[in-house]
Amino acid sequence: MEYWEVLDAEGNATGEIMKKYDPEVFARGLYHLGADVWIINCDNKILIQKRSGQKKLEPNVWAMTGGSVVVGENSLETIVRETKEELNIDIESHNLKLITKFRTGNVWIATYVLKENYDIAKMTFQKEEVSDAKWATWDEINDLVNKGQFIKNRWEFVGEFLKKEIEKY
Repeated sequence: MEYWEVLDAEGNATGEIMKKYDPEVFARGLYHLGADVWIINCDNKILIQKRSGQKKLEPNVWAMTGGSVVVGENSLETIVRETKEELNIDIESHNLKLITKFRTGNVWIATYVLKENYDIAKMTFQKEEVSDAKWATWDEINDLVNKGQFIKNRWEFVGEFLKKEIEKY
């Protein structure tokens, strides 16, 4: 069983621990912490992954890599763990850059960017989490969002930040 630290409406730890997706905690207007990473390659394309059809929430849509921060981890450690578990990619946490933190639904999301090249052919997907991966342009992701084929409640918070990061490179 996965356990999460409970956060208040401002993203501060309350000292309470919850079981994964505890509806009673969320009914009280409380939150947990998640972490996402948007990996940008030398061609200014963003690595996205297709969520497995086995996923409880939003199966078979495209998304960035990320997940919930479990008790004992910080958001950087979560990114390192999630990319290893889901795609078999090793990430050095000191290469991650925090670009924003936002609240959506019942989660605060720490959002990171990483400038790195990875060969998708060498990735091993965690079947329960990921069914595919590809490099996509900002416009291609925006199109997926507009068609309802991208995970909800992410792009509208980070799209412009990512556009600025791409322009820097």
